[in-house]
Amino acid sequence: MKYFMLLWLCINDPFTSLENTCIEEIMPETFDTLQECAFVAEQTYNMMKADRLYLTTFCSKKDLTAI
Repeated sequence: MKYFMLLWLCINDPFTSLENTCIEEIMPETFDTLQECAFVAEQTYNMMKADRLYLTTFCSKKDLTAI
């Protein structure tokens, strides 16, 4: 089992089209523990926080043999 970090990033800008307001990314790095994933998620949030920018991360545990 590995943990994957999913990221949603949205910008609150009246001049950005609705379909370009948010993006969703599955980050390429995998993690052995939830704690490792959560630590990197917090670092990512702290690095990217800015006015009108909204970031949410989610760590998901997946069985790689079933994917």
